[in-house]
Amino acid sequence: MKMQLDQSPFFRKTITSWYDSNIACWLLIIMMFFVFVFALAGIFVASSEPDFGEHLWFPGFLVFLSGFLVLKVTLRLSARSKND
Repeated sequence: MKMQLDQSPFFRKTITSWYDSNIACWLLIIMMFFVFVFALAGIFVASSEPDFGEHLWFPGFLVFLSGFLVLKVTLRLSARSKND
């Protein structure tokens, strides 16, 4: 015997976890923006000082990662707001 699926006409709103809530996403965007600005300052300092030139990859990597994360979370928030 096969189990019948519930064919309820009521569609419930999906429950999001606390770490994927709108408030948590906005806090993450704000924090990653500060990391982005901090890493840009690191790039500026490392490029102005010849002794730090070999360490320029680290703030560059931070700029890439924080910018990528801000972009992904912003896209997630915009997709979620379109579904509501």
